[in-house]
Amino acid sequence: MRHKLKLKILIRIGLFLLRMYCLMRQPKNKERALAAVLLLPALLLLIPTYTFTLTLFQSFLFQAMLVYGLLSVFWIIRHHYRLAGINFSIYLLLLIKINSPIGLGYQITQGKEQMTVLQFNVLSTNEAYESTIDRVIQLSPDFVSFQEVSAEWATELKKGLANEYPFSKVVSNDDASQGIAVFSKHPLIDTEVVDWAGTTNIIGKVKMHKEEINFLALHTRSPTTRLKWNTRNEHLNIAKEYISEKKGEFLVLGDFNTVPWDNRLKNFKSTTELQDSRKKLTPTFPAWNPYLAQIPIDYIFHSKGIGCRSLDSVKITSDHLAIMGTYELRGM
Repeated sequence: MRHKLKLKILIRIGLFLLRMYCLMRQPKNKERALAAVLLLPALLLLIPTYTFTLTLFQSFLFQAMLVYGLLSVFWIIRHHYRLAGINFSIYLLLLIKINSPIGLGYQITQGKEQMTVLQFNVLSTNEAYESTIDRVIQLSPDFVSFQEVSAEWATELKKGLANEYPFSKVVSNDDASQGIAVFSKHPLIDTEVVDWAGTTNIIGKVKMHKEEINFLALHTRSPTTRLKWNTRNEHLNIAKEYISEKKGEFLVLGDFNTVPWDNRLKNFKSTTELQDSRKKLTPTFPAWNPYLAQIPIDYIFHSKGIGCRSLDSVKITSDHLAIMGTYELRGM
């Protein structure tokens, strides 16, 4: 039944494109046909979706927004003002969709204690151990979460960060992309390694002065196939249930392998009542081309009793940018 539905959709799209081609062969209809052709991908980018293909397609909303913005300028130069208006309208709608999940964060007026948190996917094949460790020490966050911790990274991180970060939990894995670690300047309590949907997570508490803050460090599967996409979604659902059942303040951080406007991530936030630390887009992947790629997939989420004063991306050594946030804790 599903295959028949897909076939019908493909036939309709094919007929639509054929009709547009025929219209464009007539000069007076060219502008109308072009407008219709440009609307089709815009609709696919803007509609709510829970399907694998469209979710993957909508990961590139930022790039599409740039294209429509440039097209609007191009059509103005060519004096096709109607086309320019259509493209600019699509640009604005994409801009709204990208920015709508990004909030200003909770304001904690009674906060007395501060902590800084760093989230970083080191890339398992990256061998810049020394410069990475030196940069983390220079940044001096209170709490750090690492992903893709290979056996070599596990050894180097424990050796290089031991003096500055006396409290840690490091888990290497036969699958190097599933290695994960947390380092802290403050005591870690009830730390456990849990397996959810075949992925490794670290849970526990970090004791900041008089406060004990729950944390969850994770790394979801990259949704490059439908199977991995389903695994990632299952992982998010398990994490969501765990956080919802746990009492106390929370930090949830890691490489989520999805964008802020993904419906499943929006559902994760609304169910757990966690806040994304972002104040702006703050892309993290890929680090080698942050201006064109603009894909934010690394996160630090926090609960209502924790206020985020700032969050910025930080270039270290990986294919990911790190993100580092400053947080204000409610006094006890």
